[in-house]
Amino acid sequence: MKIMLIDKDNPIPAGYKPLLEKIENGYYMEKRAAHCLRALLAAARKDGIIIEIFSSYRTYDYQKQLFDGGIQSNLDKGLSYEEAYDKTANSTAPPGKSEHNAGLAADLKGEDWDNDNWQKFEDTKAFKWLTENAHRFGFILRYPKEKSHITKYIYEPWHYRYVGCPHAEIMTRKGLTLEEYLKLCNCI
Repeated sequence: MKIMLIDKDNPIPAGYKPLLEKIENGYYMEKRAAHCLRALLAAARKDGIIIEIFSSYRTYDYQKQLFDGGIQSNLDKGLSYEEAYDKTANSTAPPGKSEHNAGLAADLKGEDWDNDNWQKFEDTKAFKWLTENAHRFGFILRYPKEKSHITKYIYEPWHYRYVGCPHAEIMTRKGLTLEEYLKLCNCI
């Protein structure tokens, strides 16, 4: 499986359309990713850990709504358009440049998720389980702490990207971001 780098500088390739499959509770992902995420969720539950999806595949239009809403929120705080755009782009991908648009990303939370303090997710049993096991199902923590200078996104302890098992295992074992891994493999 060829890994796509999708970010602010690398949009989803023209003509790419994911073959979607249902995960659960109305959430969908690209077919291989969906299969692996269903297995991940079942394994966590077997271990007594409840992990829930709160975002997965997003249409271009929905991503545009999120992005435009972020810009407007920052404009309302008195930022210039350029400042509002840049600030929004640190935490929300522009439409067509989101791993969610490709069906390869899922935002996950535990039953003790705190909407007012999402950074605390890293202190939960669900996050600990994901840290120890997500790679076995082909997923990586996409925007790790201390690596935002590489990913160009804020730390998002809930955002998991499907890359496939062998790749996820290597990236996790070596502590590499997707960007670092692809550069190491001369894939970009």
